[in-house]
Amino acid sequence: MKNITLWKVFKTSSPMMISSLSSHFMLILDQLILANYSIDAMAGASAASVWCGMLQFATMSITTVVGALVGNYNGAKKFELAGTPVWQMIWFSVSLFSISIPFSMLLAKFCIPKILWNEGIPYFKVLMFSAPLSGIYYVLSSFFVAIGKGILVTISILVANIVNVTLDIILVFGYFGIEKFKGSLGAATGTVIALLVEIIILFSYFFSKKIREKYGTLNFKLRFEKLKECLKLGASGGIGHVCEMSAWSFVYYNLASISKDLALIQSIAVSVNIFLAFIVSGLEKGMMSMTANLLGAGKKDRIRTLIKKGVCIHIMFVVIAAPIFIFYPELIIKNFIKFDINERVMCEIVVMLRVVLLFFIVDGLVWVIAGVIEGGGDISYVMLTIAVCIWCIVVIPSFALSKFGIQLGLFHVEITWILLSFAAASEALLLYRRYRSDKWIHIKV
Repeated sequence: MKNITLWKVFKTSSPMMISSLSSHFMLILDQLILANYSIDAMAGASAASVWCGMLQFATMSITTVVGALVGNYNGAKKFELAGTPVWQMIWFSVSLFSISIPFSMLLAKFCIPKILWNEGIPYFKVLMFSAPLSGIYYVLSSFFVAIGKGILVTISILVANIVNVTLDIILVFGYFGIEKFKGSLGAATGTVIALLVEIIILFSYFFSKKIREKYGTLNFKLRFEKLKECLKLGASGGIGHVCEMSAWSFVYYNLASISKDLALIQSIAVSVNIFLAFIVSGLEKGMMSMTANLLGAGKKDRIRTLIKKGVCIHIMFVVIAAPIFIFYPELIIKNFIKFDINERVMCEIVVMLRVVLLFFIVDGLVWVIAGVIEGGGDISYVMLTIAVCIWCIVVIPSFALSKFGIQLGLFHVEITWILLSFAAASEALLLYRRYRSDKWIHIKV
């Protein structure tokens, strides 16, 4: 790899930003369209998506280790080995249907607050049932980014989002006489179909003659030793994601159970954060891919420069986003609120959005460093660190304040996001300390 420049880092990260934006945008699009349908549909879908995200993100954490392995093979010029880990993670993703199907059938009423059952349960069942598909998608997209073919991921995203927008509008509002899928069920169905479109497009390139001959993408045999290696690198990260997302789910459930106003405020905050997360998620994957390639090529000394460039890119996005959150929050709010609400709730939403911006600023630093550590194969440390910080700094104090502080006027919904920002700062410090120790380099080519 030649000199590391801002453009090089952005060029590598942007396909994964767009890839992440695709899945995130599908969820945010559901929220925006459902906001025009009914507040219950928006809040119910938001409550369900956090729980479904627990399995989706756990799958993503485990399967995207492919990016590190393929990146190492690519950097070391061992191209023919790249297809094997990809297939191991595809088979692993398929096996997760044995978990997602019973979860979708049995757990909906336990995960969604009762006041949101009507719209939350259908959304939960469809997304939870299909959650392993996201693993297959992330395996394929990570492969293409790691070999420098991120443009293919971009193409699949553009097509899939056109499909998603079209289907969401038709199904949610029951156009053309299609009444059966109205509301949150239609939004979830459109999202799943769009995800299938992405997978089909990427598979068509994955099996193309040029790719299969160079990277051995027909090596689909289940190889337990390689599967074990992949799971060893990613499993702890997957467990960490379960702990992290369960913390988010617990916080949302707790707030939604107190009142619909809090559910509304939290729904908007979560939706906006999901949208912003495409930046840090894509940057993380770009950092991981470039780190893996540098390690594979024996150029570890350049990683420090890579981190600096990654931080600069994140700061650029913060500068772009900050004026809207600080001076023009109504531009965001009006896309979610299509009905009259009292002034107090509106003021809390404005404050909340500014605190979400604070969280985004700190969280971006976390994932720049995390991407480097993950590129070395130490995904377990990243996710376990994040999970422990969120539970200890956010969930437990937030739950205590919501139970005992409301009567005393000590609890406000934005406190949860202030705690999240503090947790993110703690994570960044711990991850940077790990990076300085060199204990994060686990992958050997």
